[in-house]
Amino acid sequence: MKSKSDKLKSFIEKFHIKALVIILLTYLAIVTILYFILRLNDVRDSDGALFSYLDVLVFNILTIAGNDYFFDHNNATRLIGIIFLLFSMIVLSMFTGYISSAFVERRLKQERVLKKMQNMKNHIIILGYKNDLKSLIQDILRKNASLSIENIVLINNLEQEKIDLLKEDKALKGLNVFKGDYTIEQTLLNANIKYASKVLIIGENIENLDDELIDSRVFVTALMVRNLNSKCHICCEVKTERYKNYLLQQNCAEVIYTEEYTRYILSTSTNYSGMSKVMSSFLDNGDGTSVQILTIAEEWVGKKYGELFDYYKKEKKYLLIGVLENMGVERELKHQILSDAQKSTNYGEIIQKLKDVKNLETNCPRLNPSDDFILTKNMGAIVLGEEK
Repeated sequence: MKSKSDKLKSFIEKFHIKALVIILLTYLAIVTILYFILRLNDVRDSDGALFSYLDVLVFNILTIAGNDYFFDHNNATRLIGIIFLLFSMIVLSMFTGYISSAFVERRLKQERVLKKMQNMKNHIIILGYKNDLKSLIQDILRKNASLSIENIVLINNLEQEKIDLLKEDKALKGLNVFKGDYTIEQTLLNANIKYASKVLIIGENIENLDDELIDSRVFVTALMVRNLNSKCHICCEVKTERYKNYLLQQNCAEVIYTEEYTRYILSTSTNYSGMSKVMSSFLDNGDGTSVQILTIAEEWVGKKYGELFDYYKKEKKYLLIGVLENMGVERELKHQILSDAQKSTNYGEIIQKLKDVKNLETNCPRLNPSDDFILTKNMGAIVLGEEK
């Protein structure tokens, strides 16, 4: 059986707090009117003047607050006063009990989320907020069938109301939502950043900041994330070319400069009819066919691009449109090259590998190479095909 506090809580959730306030105010007004009508000609103050309706209303409000009590010798008004006082005590205690329990519950939920995140590994952390955040998360899940929403952590510093809306969305049930400033190291540590596999930093504009200030927060966060977890895949969205260049100089794995893509689509759509639809199809127009990057197995190392093209076309039903050289996280690739160099007894080869490390450019696309192009280690296949 539900307690009175639980019943009030469910009532508030159903009819909203505004409806409850209107009901309470209506009740207060009705009781005040009854007082005033029953003692219309006999409700006087200490100076003998008749009380006004406003005076009676003030007395009732003070009664609710426990500071005063409207008393006279009329039995009818005395009975109404007792009922009003008792009812007010019950409603106030229930209301304050609900508010306090709501704050306690919110804090406990936050602590449970923190405790859960401390045990997470190989999870994805999204820092910031976008208006289409729900669609973004759903697309991430759709493109990665092995990923569950419980392995995604969202951190931003939005108003509590917007955060609650995200938590209550049925489509995002299981999403770990945490309120905090992601530019603070402790916030990232709370999300177990050291064991995250991917971090997406999209920024947020909650204080009407200009684009450069938003991007500066993204930049600082990217450096902090890389310092805390050098192995994770970091993806940043920026709005200014200046911070795009800063992030590229810091060898950030993925930098999405939205203005650049927008400008390209607008310019090419002006010259070629249907280009916007072509670009949409390449990225993903909802039919499950899009450009993807697949890891090339080691057995293909040393073989020709043309052979891999035929394999994907016949066996996988994919169209191979290029390769991605040095695919992966820069630190891991450099460590791998240096490890291979240590195994070699050829000094010339060692020197060459050291030069390769120094000049290494990660995730470098090579589109439509010749059929004789030789596949090397740490390459990815850029294909167009159905998502699986």
